[in-house]
Amino acid sequence: MKTIDIVNKVYPKISKNYNTNSIVKLYSNIYERLDVEKIDEDFVSYAEYLWDSDEIILYTDNMRNEEDIIRSLIHECVHSNQDYDIYEAYYEQCEVDYSTHPCEVEAEYEEEKWKKYKLNK
Repeated sequence: MKTIDIVNKVYPKISKNYNTNSIVKLYSNIYERLDVEKIDEDFVSYAEYLWDSDEIILYTDNMRNEEDIIRSLIHECVHSNQDYDIYEAYYEQCEVDYSTHPCEVEAEYEEEKWKKYKLNK
């Protein structure tokens, strides 16, 4: 099943449960989205949340399966409900990195609920 088909089936439930109306967009990778030449062959990004436009971006080159898609949607939906200024303040004032950032920890915790949204349970 194509990424877009999975998104169309699971995102309405996920967005309802996480109380978000973010738009989901698909790109092959971050370089396509930014319209720049690939500079790092080892860089891997599954998804990101764009705070200024309230968009969830999924990078299809790195989506191996339904689990990756669902986890990414949940993770970014959690970010859509977080405060950007607080998110940034943790990095600037608390000496956290991605793995210890409370907003990322919360999003990763929620990802563990991905099976609730599986298409073929």
